[in-house]
Amino acid sequence: MERQSHGAFEEALAALAGDLNRLRIERGKPSYRDLVARADASGTGIRLSVATQSDVFNGRRLVRADTFMGLVRMLYAYDEYGRETAVPSHTAPELVVWRQRWQQLAALQPAVTVRSVPARDREARAEPGTATPRPVPVEAPRTYESREHARSNAATATPAPNRSSAFPDSARIPLPAGSDLSDPGPYVLRHHLTGDAAPALDVVFSPDGRHLASAGGDVVRLWDTTTGLAILPPLSATHPLAFASDGMLIARDARDPLTLRWFAPSTGLPSRPAVFHSTPVTAIACARTGSAAATIELDGTVRLSGPDVGRRSIVLVHGGDSDSDHIDTAAFVPDGRLLAATRGGRVWDLIGKETLPRAALAAGSGTPELTAFSPDGRLLALGYEDGRVTLWDMTAGRDGPPMAGHAETIFALAFSPDGRLLATGSHDRTVRLWDTVAGRAVGPALRGHTHGVEAVAFSPDGQLLAAASEGGVLIYERVGARPAAPLAARALAGALRERTAVRLPPVQAERAFVRMAFSPDGRVIAATTAGASLRVWDPVTRKPLAPLTAAATVYPPCLAFSPDGALLAGACPGRTVWLRDPVSGMVRREWPTGEFLAKQLAFSSDGRRVWSLGVDGLVQLRDASDGRPIDAPLGDEAGAVTGIALSADGRRLATADTEGRVLVWHPGTPRPVGGPFPGREMAFSPDGRILATAHAGTSVRLWDLNTGRQHAGPLTAHESVVNDLAFSPDGTLLATAGQDGVTLLWDPATGQRVGSALTGHDGTVNGLAFSPDGSLLATAGADGVLHLWVMGPL
Repeated sequence: MERQSHGAFEEALAALAGDLNRLRIERGKPSYRDLVARADASGTGIRLSVATQSDVFNGRRLVRADTFMGLVRMLYAYDEYGRETAVPSHTAPELVVWRQRWQQLAALQPAVTVRSVPARDREARAEPGTATPRPVPVEAPRTYESREHARSNAATATPAPNRSSAFPDSARIPLPAGSDLSDPGPYVLRHHLTGDAAPALDVVFSPDGRHLASAGGDVVRLWDTTTGLAILPPLSATHPLAFASDGMLIARDARDPLTLRWFAPSTGLPSRPAVFHSTPVTAIACARTGSAAATIELDGTVRLSGPDVGRRSIVLVHGGDSDSDHIDTAAFVPDGRLLAATRGGRVWDLIGKETLPRAALAAGSGTPELTAFSPDGRLLALGYEDGRVTLWDMTAGRDGPPMAGHAETIFALAFSPDGRLLATGSHDRTVRLWDTVAGRAVGPALRGHTHGVEAVAFSPDGQLLAAASEGGVLIYERVGARPAAPLAARALAGALRERTAVRLPPVQAERAFVRMAFSPDGRVIAATTAGASLRVWDPVTRKPLAPLTAAATVYPPCLAFSPDGALLAGACPGRTVWLRDPVSGMVRREWPTGEFLAKQLAFSSDGRRVWSLGVDGLVQLRDASDGRPIDAPLGDEAGAVTGIALSADGRRLATADTEGRVLVWHPGTPRPVGGPFPGREMAFSPDGRILATAHAGTSVRLWDLNTGRQHAGPLTAHESVVNDLAFSPDGTLLATAGQDGVTLLWDPATGQRVGSALTGHDGTVNGLAFSPDGSLLATAGADGVLHLWVMGPL
């Protein structure tokens, strides 16, 4: 392909600038400073400057894609009268044409050669008569010894004669046992996480390193670091991100930049009350133990919040009036202190509420773009617009040599857990690693990004490094960090990446299986048989749990675990409901049912009540402690009920009757609130919004309960009647089991098939159940065989 001429690029650049100016006029012609302030207050993370806007609107240069699209989004954040309105998301339809215009212009841009300017030339170009300032020593941060003693130590310290090793080993955190980072070795690309192609602006590893959270646009995604697969649907949240030491994910609400939310990574649901702020949150730091979190607001305010602190957050410090005084980064260090630094290098000891002197800056270095503390709080890394990074030893009061290697501004800094490595990400689309002891580069630059790098993060063991950009997230792995997985493990992981389930050895019973369920903690799988018996196994070993296998008989379809997994409920033909310990088999509670024989049971979300369906077709809410009825049975409209299903939150109950109708009820209300929908088997999605129903024929339909309209379907691949339905815990899969002996997997969002049919049963498949983590699917057949399928992630 012939290279486009420089003239064509200049003409296209001028045309783009003209169109952008027209858009600015259409939006009330906000000033450059108005757009800067709008971006700062938007909570989107978009950074604009007056100089950049001047270049763009005057067609002087083509800026980065994220900067250009950020400017366009800020223009659309005004209406035609110049009044502020909502900032459009990065996927808004009106932005598509502008993104295409930038891409077309980038293809025309002539190649340029970047040449670094030697230090001596930079000094020669300084203005005449300008003295070269010398670095000013940094005063040591306050420790729990006396201030005078710290000053004395700093004053008498002997400077290191070799500047290539400016930081003594005494300033490092001790290495974990058995580790050796004297030669850290290169990192190589392991996973490319693209999601739905949304940009990623922040990444953070969970405390155990098994999960990675990434934020971009208006969503947060959770990934399995072993397989590189998403583990939950996107959360309605955005950057900044942090994991508390107890594993809870902290993120800003996507709809309200003043609200911080805590999510349980296993479910994606809010786990604690939201924390509200007066200005948008720009950074989060978490304590090494407990659940305390320090948050930095746009105006420089630092707050300490979380369950460890109490219901009300504590304001620790407020930044100054100028941009250079606003707090930019914070970190908890092992001795319990909370440190913070401004973009200008000023350091605060927030726990001691004591301000430390301004950090020394290299000659002519200017204001750093961002800062980061080492895990022990003894090093402060500062990244600059020209691509350099410097390290300040806070204890010794001296600086290391500037480390240069990036061609553009540094926008990401992260220390390894032991402090021996510093990762830097730049808008030159590379990540570099630096030895913080020797002050030199480690290995070649890490490449693969198609856009500027916005965030970097090490896993807790330092073996993985994640880097985020507008093109997605790349995960690099340290070569030699861990033995290569056996071929069988890699083959299994490959199958799961292709969404192909893998069957484990079967479990056999003496009679046909009827229904089954996993305990909420995943330790037990229980199933009823046509012989009116109950079988309980360990799903990992597939070994029976003896106390229950020989103990209780049960009316076949009647099986339910309490929400905490402590009780397994069943019904005996003698009109008795028992509640047992699912592991030991001991009866914890038992109550007679009087005239009715329980056909089906379902616990309320708090475990204090039980919905019971009797063979008489009546549905009754009962007290779980003694079985006494609560309220009246469901109204006459319920008819003769043949089956019930309860949503995960307990707010909706579905009933199927002999007429092939499915009705939806709010517990405690006498009339149905949804339906009738045709069907005789049903299942709620984990969020309770979608109801799947199976008809007397072979089809399955999905219904949106908020609108009452069909969401997707019909799903028509079974050759015979569908017997059971089950959603995966994350709601991304729907499994259907039929009398044709196969189990099929579907994408509920689209109604499309996923993977191949799961076969292996000799006859009808009667029951389905996903494990609580979604990694296993159990299918129970009339052939008396229970199959366990590995769904992933591993």
